[in-house]
Amino acid sequence: MPSLSLPTFPTDPSMLPADIADRLSRIKHIISDTDGTMLGGSSALTASDGTPSAELAATLVEAKRAGIDIIPCTGRNRAMTREDARILGLPGWIGEMGGILCLHEGSQSDWHYYTADMPFDESCGKTPHEVICETGVIDRMLERWYDCLETYHDNNIGYEYREVTVALRGAVIEDEAQQMLDESGLPLYLADNGFVNHITGATILPAFESGQIEDVHTYHVTPRGLDKGTAARRYIELMGWDPTEVMCCGDSPADCAMASAAGTFLLMRNGIANPKAQAALATAGNAFVSASNSTDGFCQALRTLIALR
Repeated sequence: MPSLSLPTFPTDPSMLPADIADRLSRIKHIISDTDGTMLGGSSALTASDGTPSAELAATLVEAKRAGIDIIPCTGRNRAMTREDARILGLPGWIGEMGGILCLHEGSQSDWHYYTADMPFDESCGKTPHEVICETGVIDRMLERWYDCLETYHDNNIGYEYREVTVALRGAVIEDEAQQMLDESGLPLYLADNGFVNHITGATILPAFESGQIEDVHTYHVTPRGLDKGTAARRYIELMGWDPTEVMCCGDSPADCAMASAAGTFLLMRNGIANPKAQAALATAGNAFVSASNSTDGFCQALRTLIALR
């Protein structure tokens, strides 16, 4: 596949053509992936290269002053996503690949399950995650790829704390895995949420002495039709936002699904080499690539928007 060619997101607002400046100046809302996008590692106080930096915190403060909302959209579960949003002072969040939509964070939080094509009765006394696991398909996948697939433990607190999706990491034959999901009795989908760069804690996956993991994917078993793109679109609808005033950001193929939901999409430079990301954005006419990797590129883009406001 030929390398994807995208315009670089501008870092000098004074050099922009009038039409691009006008388009970007209207952006009021950012829906952004976290790991590999807002965060280069596990800390909000580091730059993309891991060195200490307060740039993300300072940029988020300036964005809030400029009237730009930042909504994290992540595969993480409710506990992790909500705490991240609370600490960073963000007004809402999207968790579990779009399975939980929090429109307003605070003492009167307003949130909803979103299961797309999968029927779900809220009065059943179970979470969508439990309904999926009861089909037995997750156990069958773990048995099939017994030495290269495991449940993905959010911050080592256990995958059972998820409510909508089932998180896995490793490497599978994706067509075969999808066929197993198709035979489960529920409309389910295997989403690839990008590569794992580092694993802490117990794992069955082969690790090198440096702790770096080779060709390990983060997968999410989700209700069919549920992805970050449909979730972002639903979130925008529920909030009553104009999609042209929204920019979505991310570094993985799963994030690229958000491109069609918003007026502008920002692919992080660290994700451009992924062939699935390239395929997802091949026909997108609204996408840019960040000038730098992850946190640095995210902050540079956000400061351009702030300057244009």
